Amino acid sequence: MTAPPLTSVVSARTDVELAAVFERVWEARGYETRVRFRGPDVHVEAAGETPEGATRELRIWITSTGTVTADKTSAFVRGCERAGIEPYVAAVGGGRVAPDAHRRGLVVLDAPAIAVEIRETGVESFVRDLAAREEQAATNWLGERIEGRGGDDDDTEGERDESEGDDAGRLTRREALKKAGTYVAGGLVTYLAVEQISDAVQRSPKLRAAVARHAAWLDARLPNVRLPTVEWSIPTPQPLPEESTLPNRTTTIATPANATTIPYADLRTNPESYAGTTVTYAGRIEETMERGEVRLALVAVEDDRGRLSGDVVARWPTGRFFDGDIGFRLLVDERVRLWGVAAGESSISGGVQYPRIDVSVLEQT
Repeated sequence: MTAPPLTSVVSARTDVELAAVFERVWEARGYETRVRFRGPDVHVEAAGETPEGATRELRIWITSTGTVTADKTSAFVRGCERAGIEPYVAAVGGGRVAPDAHRRGLVVLDAPAIAVEIRETGVESFVRDLAAREEQAATNWLGERIEGRGGDDDDTEGERDESEGDDAGRLTRREALKKAGTYVAGGLVTYLAVEQISDAVQRSPKLRAAVARHAAWLDARLPNVRLPTVEWSIPTPQPLPEESTLPNRTTTIATPANATTIPYADLRTNPESYAGTTVTYAGRIEETMERGEVRLALVAVEDDRGRLSGDVVARWPTGRFFDGDIGFRLLVDERVRLWGVAAGESSISGGVQYPRIDVSVLEQT
């Protein structure tokens, strides 16, 4: 029987299976790799050195079922650029990249391109074995027969039962695999829990401050241990000459009771039709700017499942939120929830136009 083409094998893989393939590809090149789950999205990150000795890091966003839109790639590429990471998107099977979603510096991989990388790194046998294991219908991963699909194995059930009595004092393959699976599952749960705690600490300024306080408490009681000091520098923003007609108020405003979350795709398609609607969104700060008496922030909006939906421009008067003696203090990557009124479109730095929200309440989350 002729083996199927490698391209078709790659196209039939799931997101998680493709993540395993990319892990093997980049490990074969001498890179350290890891898989990150961001909501329903799967990313593979690799870091290592080029043959010339230069440091290289990359992040591969994998999709085999959905469409990667322009708003999503815009946020993805900006995040990679800030971290000094090369952005890749691998779209195979039912996954695709929208025609307007291509960005400068973004590398898009399809099934043929991935097949070339697999052959170049010599991991084709691993990929085909991965596909072959999935196609085995008679047994599951523990080697147990699947009901109704065992074929001739059904006739030997009695023989297996009799032989089990003779080997009662010996650890069977099934028992060994179950024990190993218990340890693997426990380790995976611990790993994911640590990853979630680490991400939560990195995202929350309050948690970072709490960690710093506990580190200082420990340092005071261990005289021979000196913890490194990390200095944070906040650049002084330069206001642009554009003037604003918004009032400069600092009064506290109650959260609007009638706020709604318009599906981002609808808001992005026709923002003018929703002008005047009270809305609320949650997301992550991508960029901030000051323009005279106005503060602006580009917010990467997320849905209830943590998936990126796209960007909105949040606008409010100077002095209302996160202003102090040292200037504007809302940092990139802070997680926020905002309430306000949809107000058509705007841009933060003269670039792409996004839906604009005139913010009345802004909270860090």
